[in-house]
Amino acid sequence: MSLPDEKEILMFGSDPVIDLRSTLSARALQLVFRPMFRYQSAGRHVQFATKPIAKPERITVRTRHGNVRTLLYSPTAESVTAWHAAGRRPPVHLIVHGGGFIVRVPMQEDNVARYLASEVGAYVLIPDYDTAPKVRFPVSEEQSYDVFRWIQANAQSRGWDGDRVSVGGPSAGGKHALSVVTMAIDDGGRLPVAVTAEYAAADMALAPSARTSAKKNPVVPPQLVDLIQRTYFKGVDLTSPLASPNRYPRLAEFPPTLVLTAEYDTLRDEMNALAADLAERGVQVTHRQFDGVDHGFTHFPPVEVAREAIAMIGEHLRKAYA
Repeated sequence: MSLPDEKEILMFGSDPVIDLRSTLSARALQLVFRPMFRYQSAGRHVQFATKPIAKPERITVRTRHGNVRTLLYSPTAESVTAWHAAGRRPPVHLIVHGGGFIVRVPMQEDNVARYLASEVGAYVLIPDYDTAPKVRFPVSEEQSYDVFRWIQANAQSRGWDGDRVSVGGPSAGGKHALSVVTMAIDDGGRLPVAVTAEYAAADMALAPSARTSAKKNPVVPPQLVDLIQRTYFKGVDLTSPLASPNRYPRLAEFPPTLVLTAEYDTLRDEMNALAADLAERGVQVTHRQFDGVDHGFTHFPPVEVAREAIAMIGEHLRKAYA
């Protein structure tokens, strides 16, 4: 395994960031999980699109933190024609992929992207944002938000509807999707028309030991949360609303929100609490906890759960686009 030089490991500008042990642990996590995520995305058992979708186009989006390579899935020609016949351009969904703030494999969301392009008729973008240990908070959030704004700004030239842009994602990507909404609210610009968060994180200030599961070996163990806090969130005030969206003071301004959680996921409680808080504040919330499954259920068997969850994402967005 090739390592960055010591200066890259230990310094972020002039401030100490990530110690050598944490950096090596993050690099090892990437080496282990990148191949698994690629294999997972290639699995046809969780592909539910009924119409053939072309291979995604690879485009580059400029952000404040440099260029971000992005996958762009296009709906079928028939779907585009149908939107135009209705006097509208196709909508756009931004998926921020998961990976524990460390692993970056945008293609892992291929099954969800293909389903939305096929069944909902939306363009779908998945940015390959930077992760730890290369960067730390809030680089990923700001890159995701800049891609969202880029979608809106380039809607006319791209042929999509800049007023009907949604955002969502699983795991760390779901947390970033929530942060895109909070940044849009703070900026006073156009908000996403909807947001989805699948087995996401909402409170990064929670101690790793506070996230528990009835499952002996959950997908997201305390050790992983600890590594995330020691790398991507190193030196951060984890109670800040940008780090922990559940602490955002303007949650009542959120667009229609879909929250999907899992019985055995160690992140379920914070997301269940967020869903309840949003609903209490008057936000239109759809919330479902799936029994008998753990983190990542949109990509793994049982297939029936994955299908139902992805169909719920599609239905949530379809209603928002209408």
